[in-house]
Amino acid sequence: MQTAPTIETEPWERVEEWTETAFENRFVTVEALNAVYERPAFRERVQPLMPTSVDQSPRAVFTTGLSFSRPPPGDKTTDRLLGIAAKYASREFESSLAEDGLRDVQRTGSQDLRLRGRRTAKAFQFDAGYPLNAGAIDASGATPALAVRVWAAIWATEGSFAMGGGIYPLEDLATAVDRVDGRTALSLTAQPGGDRREVLDRIREAAQ
Repeated sequence: MQTAPTIETEPWERVEEWTETAFENRFVTVEALNAVYERPAFRERVQPLMPTSVDQSPRAVFTTGLSFSRPPPGDKTTDRLLGIAAKYASREFESSLAEDGLRDVQRTGSQDLRLRGRRTAKAFQFDAGYPLNAGAIDASGATPALAVRVWAAIWATEGSFAMGGGIYPLEDLATAVDRVDGRTALSLTAQPGGDRREVLDRIREAAQ
């Protein structure tokens, strides 16, 4: 089975890895090996804000290696099938974000992402609400959420595909807390420009 691409740039550390069946029918089974990377210091600081329904912090990156029970038919290499795979992956990834606990998930953009070696990945942008632990911001009875952005990209590998992406805040924690008349001593400052570059750089690192 293909492994999940690795990220070695500090301070990112792999905190979780698991295998799942991403797709299955009578013709083919697609297995996914997933890995999640976090910044330990950031995760520790925002841990009180994280609800039990979400496993990752609002700043995290991921990689996925995909393997097929049968190779692409005939002369259809994975490079030639990337566009088709990207459409399916985008749709399934959007559904998985909602299943993972994010709210009001919407696809808000897409682009071709240049990789090393003159290769290209298909990248997709999603906006959503990251649910916050209401008890941590003195907002019991409310449904607080932090606006976040998620990127996911897929690229061809030898005989298969791989994915990478990440999540980051679009607003300061104070904005989300004020929206529900809450209060907290915790802080989280949005840096969407820098976070976007960081996520795309980690995608390129995973795809090298």
